[in-house]
Amino acid sequence: MSGAFTLPPSLSWLLIALTAATLAACVTVTREPRAVMLEHNRQIRVQRLTCPEGVVQARASPQNGAGLDPAHIRLLTWNIHKEGDAGWQADLKRFAAQTDLLLLQEIVLNDEVRDVIEQAGLQWAMASSFIHSEIDIGVVTAARIAPLATCTERVVEPLLRIPKSAVVTWYALKGSRERLAVINMHSINFSLSLGAYRAQLAAVRDALATHDGPMIFAGDLNTWTAGRDAAVRETAVALGLTEVSFDEDRRKLFFGKQLDHIFTRGLRLTSSMAIPVLSSDHNPVQATLSTLP
Repeated sequence: MSGAFTLPPSLSWLLIALTAATLAACVTVTREPRAVMLEHNRQIRVQRLTCPEGVVQARASPQNGAGLDPAHIRLLTWNIHKEGDAGWQADLKRFAAQTDLLLLQEIVLNDEVRDVIEQAGLQWAMASSFIHSEIDIGVVTAARIAPLATCTERVVEPLLRIPKSAVVTWYALKGSRERLAVINMHSINFSLSLGAYRAQLAAVRDALATHDGPMIFAGDLNTWTAGRDAAVRETAVALGLTEVSFDEDRRKLFFGKQLDHIFTRGLRLTSSMAIPVLSSDHNPVQATLSTLP
C-alpha cells in the first residue's frame, strides 16, 4: 500500500471497514496456504510448502551447475498494484529484462503477466494470498535460474481478514557452496496492534534462523508507523541484515513514511535507486549486489 495523501483517522478506518466488507464478499481463502510453482512447458504446480519444509532442500546441489553470478546480482522489488494501472505491461517487461531477481507484490497471476515474466526468461515461485475470480493473487519471486527450494508463509489480516504472504527462495551461486536466501514479503497492512505484524516477521525470521549464507529481505513491508518500522528493524538485527540506502530516495510515501525496503546480509551494494513510474501506486526499488569483497 502506498500513496502521497493522508486521510483523517476516522475516515481512514471507515474506508478500511468498507474495503473489508467488499473484499470478503468476493475472494476465496484456501484452508491450506498455496505455493504456485512454474514447471517445464509453462505448466504450474500447486502445493503446500510451509517454510520448515523448504529449509533442508535448500542445501541441495543445483542442476547443470546453474547459479546466479555472485559478482553481479540485479534485484528489483515492486508492488505492482494488481496490474490495475495503465502502462504496467511495458514497465514490467523493461524491469524483467534487466533483472536477475524480480520480487513482485500484489500480483494477479493471469496469463498476461505470466507472459511478460516468462518471455523474459525468468522462472518464478508464488505464495498465493487468496484467489479472486479463480486467479491467485499474492507475491512472486522470479529469477534467471530455478530456486533450489521454496517455502511460503501466510497470515490473515486482523481487520480486513484478507491474507498477506511471503515467499522464501534459495538460489545457487556460481562457483560457491553458499546459498542465497531471498525473502519476498507483503506485510500485514491494517491492525489495531503490532501482534499480528510481529508474528508475520517472526515466522520468516525463524525460517531463516539456520541459514548461514547471504540473504536478501525485501518487499512492501507496510512500515507506515514508527512501531512497524521498529519491528522490521528488530528482525533485521536478529538476522544480521543491513538496509539498502538511496542517494536520492524516490520511494513512494504513505503517511509520510516509506513502505518498500531492501535489507541484505553478506552482500556488497554496488548501486541502488527507486524508479518513478505511473503504472503502480508504488515505485519499484532496485539494487545491484555482489557477494565479492
